[in-house]
Amino acid sequence: MWLTYEARRNPERTVEGILETHEWQALYCKIHKTNKPPSEAPSLGECVRWIARLGGFLGRKGDGDPGIQTLWRGFQRLNDIAGIWQLLYQGDF
Repeated sequence: MWLTYEARRNPERTVEGILETHEWQALYCKIHKTNKPPSEAPSLGECVRWIARLGGFLGRKGDGDPGIQTLWRGFQRLNDIAGIWQLLYQGDF
């Protein structure tokens, strides 16, 4: 729940310190369909939207901000994705 409200208050804040490096890298690569993560961490607002997309959030014009339940589902998927990412790319970046 904290992450939902923090992303609404400070969307431009970097996600470092909130998500581990392998988590935001795996998230970025999954959403952007690439295997090369950026060198700098994305913003908290972007990451929350991406996590919500993993949980089924469509992000249409009138949808508003993602809710706690959608983020929970997204985090469950992110946990699996990040675990595989860590196994495959451990130490490469």
